[in-house]
Amino acid sequence: MARERHTEGTQGTQSQASNIWSQVESQPMDNIVWGRLYGKNIKIKSLGTSVSPYKIIYTNSSFSVDLNNEQFSAGRGDANDLILTLNDLPEKILSRISKVHFTIKRANSDLSNPVYIQDLSRNGTFVNGEKIGINKTRILQDDDIIALAHPTYKAFVFKDLSPNEAIGLPNEITDTYLVNRKLGSGACGLVRLVYERRTCQQYAMKIVKKNLLAVSSHHKNNQTDSERVLNEAKIMKKLEHPCVVKMFDIVDKPDSVYMVLEFMGGGDLLNRIIGSKLLSEPTSKLYFYQMCHAVKYLHDQGITHRDLKPDNVLLESSDEETLLKVSDFGMSKFVQNDSVMRTLCGTPLYVAPEVLITGGRGAYTKKVDIWSLGVVLFTCLSGTLPFSDEYGTPAAEQIKRGKYGFRHPAWQRVSQRAKSLIREMLNVDPERRPSIDAVLQNTWLRDPQMLHKAKRLMKLDDMEIEENENFLEPPTKRSRR
Repeated sequence: MARERHTEGTQGTQSQASNIWSQVESQPMDNIVWGRLYGKNIKIKSLGTSVSPYKIIYTNSSFSVDLNNEQFSAGRGDANDLILTLNDLPEKILSRISKVHFTIKRANSDLSNPVYIQDLSRNGTFVNGEKIGINKTRILQDDDIIALAHPTYKAFVFKDLSPNEAIGLPNEITDTYLVNRKLGSGACGLVRLVYERRTCQQYAMKIVKKNLLAVSSHHKNNQTDSERVLNEAKIMKKLEHPCVVKMFDIVDKPDSVYMVLEFMGGGDLLNRIIGSKLLSEPTSKLYFYQMCHAVKYLHDQGITHRDLKPDNVLLESSDEETLLKVSDFGMSKFVQNDSVMRTLCGTPLYVAPEVLITGGRGAYTKKVDIWSLGVVLFTCLSGTLPFSDEYGTPAAEQIKRGKYGFRHPAWQRVSQRAKSLIREMLNVDPERRPSIDAVLQNTWLRDPQMLHKAKRLMKLDDMEIEENENFLEPPTKRSRR
């Protein structure tokens, strides 16, 4: 017989729920109460075996079970934490209850991990009236109603005792996704880990704050802007490339844009550079080649990225040889038509001179991405920036004049071919800057060993990679003896 605790007085379920945090805080870390099941149309008189880690809390009208172990199971079988019998359920319902009907899990009982419910019954476990499906799993969220064997037999209400990370987010997001921990943040917003409730798939949700001044100044065109954003979203969701982060969903609100993106477990390129101080030339070349492939794909689709920087380049894993993906492509189209917001939100150190000269309002071409790629490559190879306010004059003025140098000691170990490519890309005259196709055909990237690694990581077809491998090395002069 499990330990039982009776409560006195007329306190009901809601009053107990309001006191959840004081109870959680009093628990030792290895036995923390991370969730609670409240009875609904069901009366439980005892739990499972005498060694069950769970206990029933009774009120005058209902009961609840504290969840403080990694897994909780319920069903007719004697090995369950909650054994369902004729004392608990009507016979017509009990006959449809499986030996193990469902389990609820939270890895390591950690409040930062999602809660999963798995349906193990042919007759079904239902969440909010929707059948999960035998051997299938879904995310369980606060106040979800669990029904057994039939959607109308509502047996339990689940209470999640972790902090609510979804406060203030639109219903279009919270109805579909469990919003989890913060992955990163910046001046314009932040990135959170989210889980699709029905599939349990992980995604990264980027929340970008709009330029409120721009929004108010275009107030008369809100309907047109909304239609434009939805149209652009459709285009972005159709993009398919191994080096472009896939966007699965977008929600456009007056103050923010919510993008649900492919989750990349290796962090961003900026943190990889900072962690290593700089990247070796072979690694820089492998990453740069993948970035160029992404930019070529976007340019071929008529999309100019306009915000290429290490923060917006994500890595699949923590391995040095890893797949790389460009994110935030076309973000400017969702927020406003110029680059002013991005310059204000982040750093202008990767922005092309023609953008700074016109204040982002002039007509400029895809060559702005080539300039940004040059700055990113410079940073990868040296761990430093080509332009900075710390170099004496304002960085914006350095960029407009194209004033930079290979002064850091790291450049002594970098090949002349790499430096030459950087010089071509960091040309203040966009007409003289190479196209992305020309960059991909540059001698520095004609490296069979690197191309082989890229082929494996990007899973490109042989024909796609052969176009870059079919080259002739320039003749070399033999030294006279």
